[in-house]
Amino acid sequence: MKSLHYFSLAIVAVLCLAIGYYVGTQGSSLPGAEMIASETTETKTDEKTAEAEGEVLATVNGKNITSSDVQALYASLPAQYRQAPIEFIKDQLLQQLISMEVISQAAEAENMGEQKEFQDRMDTIRTQMMQEFYITRKIDELVTDELLKEEYNKAVADFTPEEQLHARHILLKTEQEAKDVIKLLDDGGNFEELAKEYSTGPSGPNGGDLGYFTKQSMVPEFADAAFALNTGEYSKTPVKTQFGYHVIKSEDKRNTEAPTFEEKEAELRGKVSSSVIDTLLEELKADASIILMTPAKDEKAEEAAKEDGEKEDDKSEEKKTD
Repeated sequence: MKSLHYFSLAIVAVLCLAIGYYVGTQGSSLPGAEMIASETTETKTDEKTAEAEGEVLATVNGKNITSSDVQALYASLPAQYRQAPIEFIKDQLLQQLISMEVISQAAEAENMGEQKEFQDRMDTIRTQMMQEFYITRKIDELVTDELLKEEYNKAVADFTPEEQLHARHILLKTEQEAKDVIKLLDDGGNFEELAKEYSTGPSGPNGGDLGYFTKQSMVPEFADAAFALNTGEYSKTPVKTQFGYHVIKSEDKRNTEAPTFEEKEAELRGKVSSSVIDTLLEELKADASIILMTPAKDEKAEEAAKEDGEKEDDKSEEKKTD
């Protein structure tokens, strides 16, 4: 359809009404890309074109609104609002499209598009979109898989594996309580069950499970005692830290591994894209004729400042004489 505007007149509000929640929004706060009309030339279409445009659901002064228009509007909604199936809000979206088309036609009837303020704004939006389009295209062109792999190899080249320990602990308030728990363990008690019953730490309900950690991530007293244990062993004496008294059990040990390319790809892509654009910008500036204009000197202001300075000097001299 001609002049279908994908800006939010009350799109979110319409959806929220359908799901019992209202969120207001203003078209002026949306990005410029969503403010620009999407226009198609009205021509006689063959059956394939008609099928591509979708079923006609309504007309506004002879202008068709199709199922494809509803689908496009639905696709433009924020992800959280697309959790509702399109069938659930189809009628509301159709009414929204009708409202937008009515306003669009009214604006055209009053030649809003010919007004200078509108044209100036369109020029600004066009410039912003060209800049964004240029940068996006250059990133697609310059940030290649080979470059990302190269940066990944640099990032992991100096990777040094660290030992990690998987441990459990039982945190107690007093040394005697810790000794009593150790006695229960010596008598065949189950570490996880004792942690659930006696530990005062937040990991108690999970059987005291601390997961995997490096030595540097724990307080020294705890880390030294924990990493000294062999797999399957528990501490035979209470380990005192600022948090209380611990009974620790070693579950497993392993070395850390370098992150995979897939795990680092998003971070690398952002870093490399920024670097590529910075380099490109410097090259463009180098090839451009850039002249920084120095503000014209205000001779009267300079003269007044000079006179004020001389007066201050005279006052200082008078004080010294006195």
